[in-house]
Amino acid sequence: MSVNETATYYMVEMDYPHETAAQRETFDAYYWRHIDMLLTIPGFMTAQRFHCADTDRAPFLALYRLSGPEVLTSEAYMSKAGRMSVHPDFREYISDWDRNLVQGSADGGEKGGEEGGGAAKDGPDLATAMDDTLVLIDRLTPEAAPLADGIAALDVIGLDRTIAQRGVVVDRTAAVPAPREGWAVRVWQPIHAVRIPA
Repeated sequence: MSVNETATYYMVEMDYPHETAAQRETFDAYYWRHIDMLLTIPGFMTAQRFHCADTDRAPFLALYRLSGPEVLTSEAYMSKAGRMSVHPDFREYISDWDRNLVQGSADGGEKGGEEGGGAAKDGPDLATAMDDTLVLIDRLTPEAAPLADGIAALDVIGLDRTIAQRGVVVDRTAAVPAPREGWAVRVWQPIHAVRIPA
């Protein structure tokens, strides 16, 4: 995984009917158009959607890299995006809908530091190749076990704040970490490649 400047991510998790191929196609087509709209908003840098087949929580994740947290309070965003921007025909079927704004620390927040073999200078880039996976570790409460070496920290700075802290495995060749007390570990498969503004 590469690193860039301090990273801000808008992460949206949800569930919706997906038992049949037709249901998946319908919602995937809708969210493709929804991302088209979001990428016209200044400050939305990238967009990518993921699916986690093995989770008790919401199995779909939309991951947006922002130029900074102020994007979500801008007039451009507030005037045409947000929870209520989802079309009512789709919104009524969405459940387990959580939105968290997270940000990587200036040093990437990686517990192992530079000697730990990972990025130690800046926030992580979560863009994921189609043949790769994204491993996220959530500390569900402030009392949960701290993130381990090799896991970059993303601090929750806004919106629903449904988790205490989020971590990402920096070295994608590493094994998926075993859960610790108060953790939720999930492996996400990309639904589509990273998208950028036209």
